[in-house]
Amino acid sequence: MKENNKKGRSKLAFPIGIIVLILAVVGAVSTVRFAADSIKKMTDDSADKLKYEQMLEPVVMFDPDPFDDLNQADVSQLLNSAVWALLMSDEGTEKYPYSEGEVFGIVVPQEDIEKYFVSLFGTEIDIASMHATVDMSAYDITYDAALKSYILPITGVESAYTPKVYEIDEKGSSVILSVGYIGSKAWAQVADEGYEAPEPDKYMKITLRERSGGMYIASIQSVDGQEVIGSAPATRPPEIETTTELIPVPTQPEIQTSAVAVTDENGEEVTDESGVAVTEIVTLVPEATTGEAVSGEESTTEAVTEENTTEEE
Repeated sequence: MKENNKKGRSKLAFPIGIIVLILAVVGAVSTVRFAADSIKKMTDDSADKLKYEQMLEPVVMFDPDPFDDLNQADVSQLLNSAVWALLMSDEGTEKYPYSEGEVFGIVVPQEDIEKYFVSLFGTEIDIASMHATVDMSAYDITYDAALKSYILPITGVESAYTPKVYEIDEKGSSVILSVGYIGSKAWAQVADEGYEAPEPDKYMKITLRERSGGMYIASIQSVDGQEVIGSAPATRPPEIETTTELIPVPTQPEIQTSAVAVTDENGEEVTDESGVAVTEIVTLVPEATTGEAVSGEESTTEAVTEENTTEEE
């Protein structure tokens, strides 16, 4: 009986071991995939950047004045951003009627604009109590107190800037964005064959704070482009001063020739059968010179003798 039990256990041990091994491999693969996905999420923040760029677009497009605190901001600029956030939304303006009074435009209830104002700038500013006091004439927007609505003009507006998020820095319940402001006209200068975004005209640090239901803009601050990683223009390499040393080039020597009478061992002139003095042509070749005087050295002259040819006069 004992031997049969041992054989039974041994038969079960092999398939159980295979199952355990398979589970171990599956677990290892799952762990690797989980780690890879986690690393990818940590390093790839493109989706977050796009989300913030879409949020900032109706604000950056009109380039509001920087502010360290919402209480220092120009409320009319913020309200205009809220209006355009509504106009650029999926809801659009189709559901709103047109005004029948002296001012022609789309009539939008203030509550609808308040919703977009709060989504962008939170509740630190009590916009609900400020509608009648905010001057929106610079944007051709009229407030109708009787209708408790804004009349928005039916005109196109050219965007001043487009946001590009370079950095996302999370600090506690706040998110600090490094944002480049790309001019709308700069896009037209991009080559037809390419779609690379042009360089920003300026940079801002935009701080978002957490609130129930999302984040809101708490401050917009100007910064130097060099403080934004990856956005600062490349610096030119330092110029290296070079000196050029002129190497003197030897000048071509002048070659001179002359006829010299031939003398014998006694110093007497040699003559031919006709009694004519025998001469030989001597070529004088001066040494090559650079044209510069060299102290302590003397120039020499080398004589080259050619065979003489006699001529009868």
